[in-house]
Amino acid sequence: MQFTKYGWRPAVQGAIGCFVLLIGTLWGAPTAYGSAFETREKYKSARDQLWAGQIKKFRATSAELEDYVLYPYLEYYDLNRRLGSVKPDEINAFRSRYPTLPAADRLYSRWLRHLGQARRTTALLEHFEPTTSAELNCLHLRALYRSGKREEALSQTAEIWSEPKSQPKACDPLFTVWRDSKYFTQQVVWQRYQGALNANERSLARYVQRYFKNANPAQRMYDVHVSPTRLTTTGSFATDSKDMRRVIEHGLARLARRDATKAWALWKQFRRSHSFDIPDTLRIHTTLHQALAREGVFPSDEDGDAIVSPDAIENIALAAVRNENWPETSRWIRRMPPEMAAKAQWQYWLGRAESVNGLYPEEFSSVATRRTFYGFMAAKLQDLPDQMNAAQLSYDAALLEKVRRHPNVARGLELFAIGDNLNARREWYAALQNLPPEEQLIAGEIAASNGLTRTAIRAANSADATDYLHLRFPVAHEAEFRQASLKTGLPLPLLFAIARQESAMDPKAKSHANARGLMQLLPSTARIVARRARLSQPDETSLYDPATNIALGSYHMAWLIKRYNGQSPLAIAAYNAGEHRVDRWIKEAQDLPMDVWIERIPFKETRNYVKNVLAFKQVYANRLNMSSEILETHEQKVIERS
Repeated sequence: MQFTKYGWRPAVQGAIGCFVLLIGTLWGAPTAYGSAFETREKYKSARDQLWAGQIKKFRATSAELEDYVLYPYLEYYDLNRRLGSVKPDEINAFRSRYPTLPAADRLYSRWLRHLGQARRTTALLEHFEPTTSAELNCLHLRALYRSGKREEALSQTAEIWSEPKSQPKACDPLFTVWRDSKYFTQQVVWQRYQGALNANERSLARYVQRYFKNANPAQRMYDVHVSPTRLTTTGSFATDSKDMRRVIEHGLARLARRDATKAWALWKQFRRSHSFDIPDTLRIHTTLHQALAREGVFPSDEDGDAIVSPDAIENIALAAVRNENWPETSRWIRRMPPEMAAKAQWQYWLGRAESVNGLYPEEFSSVATRRTFYGFMAAKLQDLPDQMNAAQLSYDAALLEKVRRHPNVARGLELFAIGDNLNARREWYAALQNLPPEEQLIAGEIAASNGLTRTAIRAANSADATDYLHLRFPVAHEAEFRQASLKTGLPLPLLFAIARQESAMDPKAKSHANARGLMQLLPSTARIVARRARLSQPDETSLYDPATNIALGSYHMAWLIKRYNGQSPLAIAAYNAGEHRVDRWIKEAQDLPMDVWIERIPFKETRNYVKNVLAFKQVYANRLNMSSEILETHEQKVIERS
């Protein structure tokens, strides 16, 4: 092998077509098509027999499947069914046989939960392993307490209780005894209370108030959280105590979000009347200067020198961009740590800031070579071609076979074949954790060859191999996208870009908000679009059909672009956040440079969404051998709706 940027290069070239996998050739699976179908049906029958309580039939059927790649799942379902009586040796043996099986970890967690709930103290303590599950940790500490190690259990409880979120009911008995111990301190109460307020978990904060010995400062903090202008009644906060200084700091931070100038004026009063120490003072100064910068007021040289937090420096630089204050933009980008200043975003804005004087800095030429939103924008401003920096994968046939037979990969493919997509994805994600980068890429090629676009994209990203565009930007359902482009007049690359961002080109994708399909349409939105486009009303299931989903999503995007005077960035933002929000965001933004407007979008999710779709549009144009501009001439500045 030869080394490349990823450290390897097999000598034999390969192409997707050379190894499109026949599902029947999977590790341990039958080789004939008919035999593969029969084996899968037999597996489903065994699973159904177990769930129906037909244990003898299950045993007989599963015995015929011991060489089948999914046999471990039959063992898993069997052990899970009899969790109350299973022996520790069975659990341990199962985990040892299948160390990479994701279901083995779930089985183990369920078994530990059963041990805790059944108060099997000795077994739980003997077999417990560290976990991020609050419920299991509480059950473990309860068992530790029951075993006589009370101090050890109680000393570890604060870490769980102080988390700024509601904890499982399994923790309640532990918390009850802990709150009567020396480990339950006012410092811990304050930690959880402030965490809850910082997360704006108001119900939780009100619940925590009951545990304060002196409820007055806590109530004051809640009051200024809800209504920061209460701070203007400075006499109500005259007590110079540690707790009251906490209240004042929290209230100033909340008020600064609404009126940074008023917050700064109040801070000057409180600083004279209260004994804030140096760390407190620096922290409050940093918070307020970031808020003032958002209002267009930037720190003096003396105050600015005291701001050393990289996050604060970045926030002030962003505020300078949003205010089109180019001297301050340059000043704060130049103050960033080297690794932060090297980001494409800040190289771009440094170029924009310093180009006001007619000069592009060296960084601006560099960013134009990068395949990002900012790279494409920089290239356009310098009249340079987009740089794709695409890479092609070379692989060895032996390495391909090795990855194909990896247990997670083999099981994942077969699970996709039988329609168990949830467990299939779990297997693939486990494979990406267990394989080195070069083999993750091969797994991505295998996924792509089987039409598993989301899995292929994740594999390339996991391997940090972002230049493999054929994996990261699949051209799937091309006929349907071309028809939609023809009917709506929208650029084909734009439609691909939206689907890539929305669903990773997965027609079965479903969001937590119930958005469905390739272009992630809510059923309610789909019905509205269908009426506008005079199409048949879709049911929720039909939104998983690529042709239906693409047609409706494309009509919706076309309607949004018309609504926003043909300006695709505004329409893209509305596709993600809704047109009513975008209407507010463009109010009084007439003639604002579009790149500045995008950076002003208040929702980080939508801001990144717009940047991604615009960048993906350029990549898909390259993939489809089409021309495209990151922003058209009429999109350079915002045009408000008439």
